[in-house]
Amino acid sequence: MLQTVSIKDTRENLAELIDRVAISGEEFVVTKFGKPRAMIVPVSGIVSGIDNKAMSEVFGAWLGRGDIANSAEWVKKTRRNTSLRGSND
Repeated sequence: MLQTVSIKDTRENLAELIDRVAISGEEFVVTKFGKPRAMIVPVSGIVSGIDNKAMSEVFGAWLGRGDIANSAEWVKKTRRNTSLRGSND
């Protein structure tokens, strides 16, 4: 059964909640003003449900892209180009 926890309690007890999820597989619905907003669930249930072929197709979409040969530089350049702050170079 899903347990609910407020966003305030989540903030104050996040480490404990993560341990409970990781160790015993508990699942929590995080609420804000009494309305469900997010879930904390074990990652193993999510990752095991994903087909390896599907994962390869998703991540393989970036293979062979010459403009992303150095991903760190590509991210830096993209952030600089889309920043609303202007250039600080």
